[in-house]
Amino acid sequence: MREIPKSKNTVFISSTISTNVSIEDCFQFVKEKFPECYQDLSDGHKYFRVVSGNPLAVGEEIECAERAGNQSITHKYVVHEVVQNERIYYLSKPSLVKIKLPWAAIDSESNTYVYYDFTREDQDHSLIRLTIGIQFQSMFERLFSQLFMGILPWKKHCLEEMDGLKQVLESSIGQ
Repeated sequence: MREIPKSKNTVFISSTISTNVSIEDCFQFVKEKFPECYQDLSDGHKYFRVVSGNPLAVGEEIECAERAGNQSITHKYVVHEVVQNERIYYLSKPSLVKIKLPWAAIDSESNTYVYYDFTREDQDHSLIRLTIGIQFQSMFERLFSQLFMGILPWKKHCLEEMDGLKQVLESSIGQ
């Protein structure tokens, strides 16, 4: 069951792609092949490993690292929901954040919620929506991030990642 953060400290980022790949193939690709293509989706992707080496399933642990702008994040996700051809949801509590500013380096933590939602447009076309919830430790951290454009690199990263996913899906599976 989807755990939606109910905190004023949470910021959501989302991007949707339309692809000429069936919903079944899109879902199976993200569930089983995502670790293999992760670095191809964005220049900021370092690694994405399912600890057991199995496809994504409830309870599986994922180790992941990525960067955007002056920030890098290490996640230890746990898969919380896998609903065939509908949704994959995983959560990192906490994610470790490193921010390099001109005057300081900051280490912080946040919770990261990741939702992939799949929608059938027709038999051979699908929509995939990625929604990321970043839950800051405090309202101060959220405001600091907004004031210093800390979310902007992650919005760009999210768009790049989904454009990359569309390209990989269509080049490896698309009709």
